[in-house]
Amino acid sequence: MKNRLISECLKAFTKRQRMILFALMALTVFLGLFFPLLLSSDPRSVLSLSREYRPGELSDEDVIAPSDFSYIDDAATADETAAAARSVLPYFYYSASESMNIRSMAQEFTAAVEKGEAADFVLQGGIPDVENVASRLDEVPESDRTLIASLINEGVIYLLDEGVFSEEDIAEAVMGGYRSFMIEDSGLPFRYQGQVRKADSVLVQGDTYEAISLRASKMYPELPSSYSSLVADAVSMLVSPNVFYDAVLTTSVRESRAAAVPPVLVEIHRGDCIIQRDTVVTEQQLRTIQRIYDSSIVSVSFQKAVGYLVFLVLVVLILVYLLFYFIKYRYRLSLYSTIFLVGIDLTLIASFFIYRLLPEEGVTYVDPFLPFILLPALATSITGRRRVGFSVALVLSAFASIYPGSRFFSFFYFLAIIECCLMFIRFGSERLDVIYQTLFSAIATAGITVLVSFIYDLEFHVVFTSAIAAGLNVVISFILISVVLPVIEKIFNIPTAYRLHELSFTDTPTLNRLSQVAPGTFNHSKNVSEMAYAASKAINANADLARVAGLYHDIGKAEHPEYFIENQNGKNAHDEINKTLSAAIIKSHVKLGVEKAKEIGLPQEVIDIISEHHGNDLIKYFYNEAVREAKESRSSMVSEEDFRYNGHIPSTAESAVVMLADCTEAATRTLKNPNHQKYDKFITNIIIDKMNYKQLNNSQLTINDLDKIKESFIHYLIGRDHQRIEYGKE
Repeated sequence: MKNRLISECLKAFTKRQRMILFALMALTVFLGLFFPLLLSSDPRSVLSLSREYRPGELSDEDVIAPSDFSYIDDAATADETAAAARSVLPYFYYSASESMNIRSMAQEFTAAVEKGEAADFVLQGGIPDVENVASRLDEVPESDRTLIASLINEGVIYLLDEGVFSEEDIAEAVMGGYRSFMIEDSGLPFRYQGQVRKADSVLVQGDTYEAISLRASKMYPELPSSYSSLVADAVSMLVSPNVFYDAVLTTSVRESRAAAVPPVLVEIHRGDCIIQRDTVVTEQQLRTIQRIYDSSIVSVSFQKAVGYLVFLVLVVLILVYLLFYFIKYRYRLSLYSTIFLVGIDLTLIASFFIYRLLPEEGVTYVDPFLPFILLPALATSITGRRRVGFSVALVLSAFASIYPGSRFFSFFYFLAIIECCLMFIRFGSERLDVIYQTLFSAIATAGITVLVSFIYDLEFHVVFTSAIAAGLNVVISFILISVVLPVIEKIFNIPTAYRLHELSFTDTPTLNRLSQVAPGTFNHSKNVSEMAYAASKAINANADLARVAGLYHDIGKAEHPEYFIENQNGKNAHDEINKTLSAAIIKSHVKLGVEKAKEIGLPQEVIDIISEHHGNDLIKYFYNEAVREAKESRSSMVSEEDFRYNGHIPSTAESAVVMLADCTEAATRTLKNPNHQKYDKFITNIIIDKMNYKQLNNSQLTINDLDKIKESFIHYLIGRDHQRIEYGKE
């Protein structure tokens, strides 16, 4: 079915028209793809700065984000990672083996002290004795040796429990900027396990003497100072560091902590102020701007561009298919397709400059400014079908969805506002109709814009500006349509509602002449016009077209008005000529009417109805008379083709309605004392007769349509032939 439709439509195109159509389709796809790629590769179209800034300078302007944007700040992430690693304190661990060795050696040493053999123990153990501690201990009276040994052992245990740190390890940590340390929790019996120690509170090997002396003076105030000094020297000689820096664990924890730091995601919403006027520009702000530039330049990859290309090709093909489907006059397909494709191209060009210029002026929400209402409304006004306008709107909305900075709701936003505008279009002729449709469309569009702005969470001043811009967009679009539409009507002879309304006036040179030379035909045409108008409205056909075609359908009779019965006064001009010539004269009014219609510039749709209003029907009266005369004179058989009209059968509903109205208006004048029942039966016979002669085969009228047409005719004829009471002479 689809292939058949496309094939039939393409047959209506000449070879040149097909080439133009394909060229315009290719141009539309090219512009639809080229402009977004061009905007994506030009940072100025995304974000514009008056000059190049450096960190620490004052900004001369407000820099507003043109769209939603997010990126991972590598520099900030590196800073966060370094900070996370640096937050890990150096780890120190308690050495149980070192503590046990020291304690064991201390026990052996104190045993030697009690025996007075400290000097031998030190000598044999190779223990450095700078302060000559062993000799001094051996000189202690035997009675005090046990006390001294006990104090030495107690001091060693105290220091081991407090933890003795390496001076080199502490110095290294302090040089690294750390004043606190973490003691590894290894489950050993060390009271500082898992705790933080400050650098100035821990013991290093050089502080052991003072620590023991201070402790001894506090705990044993009566102890002689010489003994306190001796104990402190002995403990300092025996004790070595038992808490050490764990470089492996520290590095591992720092790496783990750094790896756990999430990337710093910077989110910018459309309309956010990246840099504010008269504020200091930071390095992070400049990085954000640079990333917006970088992202705009590389946002469209090759694969994405190919995807866009295929998408746009499909969209344009869908548009052409919809035009083929909705435009019923095949000879208009080439013209309308050309107009709409050129219109789309011009709209894309205008949109490109708007996308390019408005962000530089600080406008962050561009959608309400785009001229996407003009062409769909113009297409609807030209064709008289909202579906055609919506088809164009669908394509423009799809094209807008791939522009850089386009939001998720942009496609639906454009469809919504355009559909509202199309629904308010009135195919009327009153000047107030234009005002009403403009006013209502502007209000509806502004309301939808406000709603979408709320969804985007824009600031109030942006919402207000967008609503005003959307309303003005509608007003300007309809003003341009009022200017452009008459020009297009005139150039391409298109039967818009306004043009048909102008043609429906009977005060035109052609109709004035018809009223003068053929008053009967003129009155008949007016009646046919009104009947066709009412019937077409009843079946939702183009009533204005049917009215105009009804007015002009018999203008060919103006050339030989005396041969048509409605213009005769008693004398019949056909009595003096043979019936074949009479039929030729009767038939000629169709051809003459078409020629006259072309001469005065009537639209092709009206000309088609003029040429089809008799179809190829038989002129029965003269045919029957010719057959009768042939039988009486016993001459040759009469050719039926000589008595048939040479036109095509009606191809549209409007053409068929005019045919039926023409036959009905003329034939029902023969009825005597007409009423509803007589009209019903009479018109039914006319319709059946046309169906039997296959005159309605291409009209696409249904039985239901024919019933509505009949009822409409009856209603009109009752009014035409109504009876009045007879008034008295006085």
